[in-house]
Amino acid sequence: MDSEIIKNYKQAGVVWRSAINFAEKKCKEGKSLLELASEVEAHIKESGAGDAFPINLSINEEAAHFTPKYNDTYLLKESDVLKIDIGVQIEGYICDGATTVNLDNKFSKQIEANELALSNAISVAEYNKPIEKIGATIESTLKEKAFNPVYNLGGHGLGKYDIHATPSIPNHSGGSSENLKGQAIAIEPFASNGKGKVSEAQTVEIFSLKKTYGVRNTSAREILKLCEKYQGLPFAERWLRKESKLSELNFTFGLRELMKAGCLEMHSGLKETKAIITQIEKSLLILEDKTIVLGE
Repeated sequence: MDSEIIKNYKQAGVVWRSAINFAEKKCKEGKSLLELASEVEAHIKESGAGDAFPINLSINEEAAHFTPKYNDTYLLKESDVLKIDIGVQIEGYICDGATTVNLDNKFSKQIEANELALSNAISVAEYNKPIEKIGATIESTLKEKAFNPVYNLGGHGLGKYDIHATPSIPNHSGGSSENLKGQAIAIEPFASNGKGKVSEAQTVEIFSLKKTYGVRNTSAREILKLCEKYQGLPFAERWLRKESKLSELNFTFGLRELMKAGCLEMHSGLKETKAIITQIEKSLLILEDKTIVLGE
């Protein structure tokens, strides 16, 4: 891996660590999730980096792809299990990582099991070692602690301006028999006190651009121009609304036109009914002579 690329990944890791620490300190009972999202995303920009995706703030049974609406009014409760998933990019090179906050500590054992699963998984993530070993380690660690991994979520490769590159890294045994090569990856254990299977919610607040043609509506075309600036990375509806000069009605109509024309990929919220989900995630550089955990 080129030294300049490694430098960019490392710097993304430095900003990610600063952002995740900043976010954790802001978590108090009664804190607005919309305000938290805005503050953390501003912190990333002030640090000289860019967002790799909108901050994910997923509550309780929610696992991923939840970010506040532009007019969100939700206030954090002491009993909430809040997953904070942050992506930072420098010149397109991404550090993706997450932590779980539970202010009343009721689910501390689940969070600790999740942290141990990640630590054990990182210990087997080495150049030319099997990808399958990572998932098997996560699953066995969580089951020993009486939790299930979320079987249909997992880690992934990190490419330039590509948050979900190859390889796929399941959180259970039976994954790819291929070996890790010189690459960046995110290891992302989700733990469940239920069965460990998420499904799509009706909530869609995160999108990415699929194509830039197929619409004639002027409002839709204006929104499309805003989408292009993210260079293929995911973005939030609230970001577009903030940047757009359209009326609320015209924006809503234009966004619907883009979805109808297949211009946008929709990243639906993912959750497990009647379960609590926790998430811990870190990004790694797999090099021939060593593994670097970004942000440490």
